[in-house]
Amino acid sequence: MIISLIKEQNGKEYIEEMEKTYGSIEEAEKLLERTQPRNMIIYVDVENWKYYKDHPNETIKRTNSIITNELTIGEIEIELLNIIKHNKPQSIRELAKIIKKDISSVQPRIKNLEKEGLLQLKDGVKNSKVPYLNYDEISIAI
Repeated sequence: MIISLIKEQNGKEYIEEMEKTYGSIEEAEKLLERTQPRNMIIYVDVENWKYYKDHPNETIKRTNSIITNELTIGEIEIELLNIIKHNKPQSIRELAKIIKKDISSVQPRIKNLEKEGLLQLKDGVKNSKVPYLNYDEISIAI
């Protein structure tokens, strides 16, 4: 199964993301020169960075693909992803309350979705974990 996570952003947002990753375009170019043979990811990042400097308002659809035979996505997982995207719960406990399920049944599903790369968890208040999605669309090819 191939799962594509699609994120839509403009050129300015792309440049901000590259600055967080590399610091500056000059640093990215230096890093590219140090990697022989050339690292294609850095090469594409640098080339895109140069392009979007001149086209900051152009919309980009970036895709990250996951290949897996392990993931089982059922109705509950789809519901969880949808609620996380639209309601932005501040903890897994809050997410469980929204869907009216016990946290003990929600937490393992969230951990599995995180393990598969379909969502991220960041630290919240009082050791809580905040689930979030860093993309706008999921495409699944079977």
